[in-house]
Amino acid sequence: MPSEPCSRRRWIHVACLSVRPPLSLLVLMAVLASGATACASRPPPEALAATRDTLAGLDEFGALLLGAGLPVEAIPEGRSVSPVQAERLRRHFGILPYLPQHYAPRVVADELLRYAARHGQGVSRWDLSRMVQEYRNLFLLRQDGFLAAALTGEPARWVGSVQVRDDGAGAGEFEMGEFYTRADDESWRRADHPNLDTL
Repeated sequence: MPSEPCSRRRWIHVACLSVRPPLSLLVLMAVLASGATACASRPPPEALAATRDTLAGLDEFGALLLGAGLPVEAIPEGRSVSPVQAERLRRHFGILPYLPQHYAPRVVADELLRYAARHGQGVSRWDLSRMVQEYRNLFLLRQDGFLAAALTGEPARWVGSVQVRDDGAGAGEFEMGEFYTRADDESWRRADHPNLDTL
């Protein structure tokens, strides 16, 4: 009886040694193994190449549109924005849902697009990017009660719950749709809208 397990092990050992895979199977396994390594070393296909290229070529105006919630594929290309393009972008913003951080950049983008639409001819992207700089130290009241940077939508200070008023909406002394600037963390004052026609 004790010899039976030994003999089974011996037969299994002999069977394994006597089975030799054909050379073609070994070659096929070697090719498959090297092919998997070669595939793994190749870079992945560039599925987002167009998005990456668009983002790499963004100017200040394009970055503003992106910050306002416009999809990358909707950002206009070319060196100028025509009145027709400006109106189309304004309509685009009218139907796009947005997050609180999109609100302030969207207000600025709308002002620039209204300027381009009424200008009567194409406005260069260089001029629009220069106009964007006029808003860099300005803030707007968002619906959630935060004063937010006009260009980035980044919240700077919570001023209270926004309430509907006879002449609009606001929180405390702040009104929605008006620009503000700050001298320090506690001192805020209303700022004039940049006069785009003089820039």
